[in-house]
Amino acid sequence: MNSFERVVAVLNHELPDCVPAGPVMLMQGAAELGLSLEEYFSRGENLAEGQLRLWEKFGHDLLCGFPHVVEDITAFGASLMYFRNGPPSAGEMVIRSYDDAFNLAIPDPASSPVLNETLRALHLLAGQVKGEVPIVGACIAPFSLPSMLMGTEMWMELLFIEEPAVRQPVLDHLLNVTLEFCAAWANAQLAAGADVVVLADGMSSAAVLTRPQFMDLALPVVRAVVRRIDGPVLHEGVGDIVPMVDLLPSTGVVGLMLTPRDNLSATKTLVGQQLALIGNLNNIEMRRWSPADMTRTAQSALAQAAPGGGFILAAQGPEVPLGVSDDVIHALVHAAHAWRY
Repeated sequence: MNSFERVVAVLNHELPDCVPAGPVMLMQGAAELGLSLEEYFSRGENLAEGQLRLWEKFGHDLLCGFPHVVEDITAFGASLMYFRNGPPSAGEMVIRSYDDAFNLAIPDPASSPVLNETLRALHLLAGQVKGEVPIVGACIAPFSLPSMLMGTEMWMELLFIEEPAVRQPVLDHLLNVTLEFCAAWANAQLAAGADVVVLADGMSSAAVLTRPQFMDLALPVVRAVVRRIDGPVLHEGVGDIVPMVDLLPSTGVVGLMLTPRDNLSATKTLVGQQLALIGNLNNIEMRRWSPADMTRTAQSALAQAAPGGGFILAAQGPEVPLGVSDDVIHALVHAAHAWRY
């Protein structure tokens, strides 16, 4: 199998020839090209070339056609702050009051020069490897995007402290805007060449919501946006998601990205053949790992989640940070590809 066939088999709950390796490497391409992160992130040609060079170097089973998920906020007029050795973060919040929230309109993803560069990267990658290796797109999920536009503290206050008469009109407007934008942005990425889209939804994880809160607040939003996306969707809880995992098959997502806090064996028991699992190596800890450490940890994860298929071995956090050695990344890929059913 090639990488595309291997991953499709996993998502269809068929046995591939080996476990796919899916390390998410968003920043490493800059080093391959000798560019600063800001230069690398700013041009679609750079992103595509960096991803292709990483694929040639490591032989893993997916390419990321996006630079970082924070880019989504630029469609709303927000700015980004770049750093020398890490991913960018949001600049000033575009929503500073609830009145500002009502002024928020649904933007066209193409209105952002930043997002257009991502579409350019996806187009270039598709021209090179479509059908050979999966190309991954990504969006901030609608329930989590408001926290990037107004700040986590204000979003939490709106959800859990404000009186219903104040909360509900603001919440309804915000989620309508973010849901429609997310669907349009995901579909634009699929049209440009992505094979699958990840919804990063940290505000809907068990680190933030109880199960009843998830069912009331976040689950309807996940269902609604997945219905509007014209391709396969992976859900990334960012925080632990096992307390809600049995609810996710009803949303239409085809796979779930797990964190190191999510127990692989328990999760696989809960979802069975309903969802593919991706994870769940600790991306922060691996900066201190040797290749032998990676091999040992990867083999433990494989023993828990690989039998029966439906598993992609990946680092979670989700991306592999700078500072993880090439030898450690090679060890991750080798451990997955050496697995036999």
